[in-house]
Amino acid sequence: MSNSRNRKPPKQAKSSVTAKGNGHKIIIGIDYGTTFSGVSYVTTDKAGIEDITIMSPWPGDPHVSWKTPTRIAYSQENPKLKNNKWGFEVNSKLKSYSWTKLLLDKNATAKDHDDPSLASMTGDGMLQLPPFRDAAGVCEDFLTEVYAHVSRTLREQMTDLTFENTPMECWVTLPAVWSEEAKDATLKAAKNAGFGKRPGDEIYTIAEPEAAAIATLKEYAKSDALNPISCDENILICDCGGGTIDITTYTIQQVQPYLIFDELCVGIGGKCGATYIDRNLYSLLSKRFGSAFDDLPFGQKGPGSRFMTAFETLKRDFGRDDEREVGELGPLNLAVPESDHYDKEDRLVLLTYEDMEDLFDPVIAEIISLVREQVKAAKAAKNATINRIVLVGGFGESPHLNKQLKKWCRQNGNITLIRPLHPQSAVVRGAALRGLEGISPRVKQLRRHYGVCLSMYFRKGIDPEENSYIDPWENVKRCSGRMEWLILKGDEIKKGTSRIINCCSHNYTPETGTVLRSTLYQCVSAEPPEYVSDPGIEIVGDIQSILSNNFDFGENIRQKYNAQLGRLIYEVDFQQQIVFGNKGDNLTFSWLVGGKEICKSDMKFDR
Repeated sequence: MSNSRNRKPPKQAKSSVTAKGNGHKIIIGIDYGTTFSGVSYVTTDKAGIEDITIMSPWPGDPHVSWKTPTRIAYSQENPKLKNNKWGFEVNSKLKSYSWTKLLLDKNATAKDHDDPSLASMTGDGMLQLPPFRDAAGVCEDFLTEVYAHVSRTLREQMTDLTFENTPMECWVTLPAVWSEEAKDATLKAAKNAGFGKRPGDEIYTIAEPEAAAIATLKEYAKSDALNPISCDENILICDCGGGTIDITTYTIQQVQPYLIFDELCVGIGGKCGATYIDRNLYSLLSKRFGSAFDDLPFGQKGPGSRFMTAFETLKRDFGRDDEREVGELGPLNLAVPESDHYDKEDRLVLLTYEDMEDLFDPVIAEIISLVREQVKAAKAAKNATINRIVLVGGFGESPHLNKQLKKWCRQNGNITLIRPLHPQSAVVRGAALRGLEGISPRVKQLRRHYGVCLSMYFRKGIDPEENSYIDPWENVKRCSGRMEWLILKGDEIKKGTSRIINCCSHNYTPETGTVLRSTLYQCVSAEPPEYVSDPGIEIVGDIQSILSNNFDFGENIRQKYNAQLGRLIYEVDFQQQIVFGNKGDNLTFSWLVGGKEICKSDMKFDR
C-alpha cells in the first residue's frame, strides 16, 4: 500500500538548486511514516507546488521510489555490519526494527478506532525496541541517516559552500491524533538528527492531514484542474497511512486570487492504518498454522522479508479487478500437515479472495466509521453537508478501499469521492508547500480540552471534604483538585491564539532560586469534568522553569506575618502563557511577571 515502486515521481531530484541573495532558504518537508518515509524540498526562489522536488532515489533502492522503508538495522546487533543500515539497505537477514513510529505514542490512552491488536502485538522487529534505545532514540537514529542523505544530495546540487550558507526551514509531519508527548518526542528526534540544528536553521511540525490538505487543495484550486474546488465547498480529507488514519474537514472560503480555507469541525482519527491489515495476516496465519508460523525467524516473515514483500504486492493490488484468484505468498517453510492453505511443494501460503476480504474488512470498517462520524460532526457543528471526500496517503491508493468507500458515499448522500493523482506524496509535498507559501488553515478546531488544576474557595455541599484545606495566606477554607479549563474542544484556533493563567506561589523564599511549575491536563470527552481525579482526565506534561536567586519580582511580591506559623510568608504573582496557535503544531509555553515575558519553558513528560 505504501510503496511507490515503478511509478515516476511528480518531480525527480535532478533539478539544480542555486542559492540567491539574502533571505534565501531551502524548505524541507519530512514525512516520517510508520512503514515508509519521504522528504521533499524546494528553494524560496521558486514559485509553487510544481517546483517541489520529491527526493529519490534512496540508498539501496532498486527502483526510483518516492519513499524509503522506515526500518533500521544496528551494526552492534549485526556482526557483519560496519555501520548501521537503513531503508532499502536493510535485507531480511538483518535484525532490524520497523513500525517504531507507533511506539512514540504508546503512553496515550487507546482511542475508539485504534487497532485492538496493537497493545499485544510485539513480534520480532515489529513494535519492538533494541535494549540500548527507546522509541525516540530509534526514530532519531533513522532520521540521522535520512538527514545525512538529504545533506549529501543537496551538497551535490548546490556545492558545500552554498549548502553551508543557506539556512533550512524544516517541516516535520505528525499524525493529528497524536499526543503532545509524541509530538514533542518526534520534534526533538528530528532536531537531534540534524534537521533545524545548524545556526540559522528552523524546524516546525505540521499535522499530516493539514499538509495533505494544503497540497491537495492547492492543486484543485488551479483554473485548469480536473474537478476544481469552489467557494463554500466542504471537503473531507481522509489521510490513510501505514499506521494512522487522520480525517479533517475544511470549508473553502476563497479560491482566487489566493486560497483561503478553514477547519469546519473537530477532526478525528485512529491507529488503524495499513499495518492493521498486516497484523490481521499474522493473526490469521498463527490461527491456521500455530507454532509452525509463530516460531519462524523474523527474517522469513517480518517487514522486508520475501514473504511480506509478496504480501505488499497482493495487498496493493487487491480489488483492482473482480478476478477471485488465490493469492500465493512465499517461499515459507512450514512444518504442517496437508492443508488447503499451504502448498508444500512450492512452499507457498495460499490466501483466497475471501481471506483477503477478512483481512481488509475490519480496517475498512474503522475508516468508514471515522468518515461517518466526521460527516455527522460537520452536520452537528455547522449544519454543513460534505461535498467531496479526498483520499490521500499510501493506503489511499488501495482499489478495495476506494471501492468500498465509494459504495458508502453513494448510499450516504451521493458524496463525491476523489483520489488525487499522487496520493502517497500529498503529505510530504504539503509540508514543503507550507514553508514555501505559508499556506495553512485560517481557523483550526481544537481536538481536546486543555486545563490546569487549581485550588479554589471551598463550596459547602458541593466540594468533597477530603479535598479541603486551610489557606495559610488568607486563613480560609479552599478546595484542591478543581479544574480550570483554559480552552475547550471545538474552540476555534487562529494564529497567535493563547491563554494566560494567573498563578501565585506561597513557597517563595527571598534570595533563593524560584521554581515556576504547573501541570497541563487534557480531556477528549464532550464535557470536561470538574475535578482532576475524574475519569477521562490525562496529564499532558509538566511545565517548569527555574529563576535565579537574585531575580527581581518588584511589586509582584508581597509579604505578611502569619501568626499561626510564627513567621513572615511571601506571595509572588506570575502568569503562565500557553500558545495554541503557534506556527507549528506543537504547544509553546512562557512565564510572565507583571504581564511581561520573563522566560520560555519546555514541557517535561514522564517517559
